[in-house]
Amino acid sequence: MKLKFLLPLVGAVFCGPLMAQWQPVGNAEYTWGPFHVYTVGLYSENGHYQANERPLMFSVRYEKPIEGKNFAITLVKEMEAQKLSTDDTTAWLKKMQQIFPDFSPNDILNFIALEDRGYFVLNDTILDHEFDAKFTQAFIDIWLSPKSSFSKLQPQLTGKEKSGHDFQEFKLHPSSEPFDEESTMPELPPNYDQRNNLPG
Repeated sequence: MKLKFLLPLVGAVFCGPLMAQWQPVGNAEYTWGPFHVYTVGLYSENGHYQANERPLMFSVRYEKPIEGKNFAITLVKEMEAQKLSTDDTTAWLKKMQQIFPDFSPNDILNFIALEDRGYFVLNDTILDHEFDAKFTQAFIDIWLSPKSSFSKLQPQLTGKEKSGHDFQEFKLHPSSEPFDEESTMPELPPNYDQRNNLPG
């Protein structure tokens, strides 16, 4: 996996979006059973969300260790529910699985959505791929589409309801727990019905 560190050359390319004065819109917890898996935060330039607005930034702060490949699968499953081209989603899955590392508690994965492209930043590192406008819209729709499986999170994410999380939590903190493959929970899609999968 190749990573581009925030050197001056890279900064010149991405200076505007990275250095934008991002204002928090809202945030919401994603839980699986009793486990708080991650918190998602939404940012804009004015602290408000309007449909079709750009730029936007989504921040995922991990509470549990998650395998990058599994997280990519979860994102693509949500994109497939939007009835997108299989060729597109297959290519996106392959690329995300190439660039995503395994995530540890307190890691923060940002996705910056621009008019014509988008890209991921993990903590202080730009991940080495620029996604096109179609992927960028699909990623936004994962969280904000009315048909999204995350629809229950949207009132908090868009700031219509107050969340119990302070945006200070999205500032970078070194992980105190290294990634442990044995303790990694499977990353299930949010529409996974646990009731139908509990023993007897």
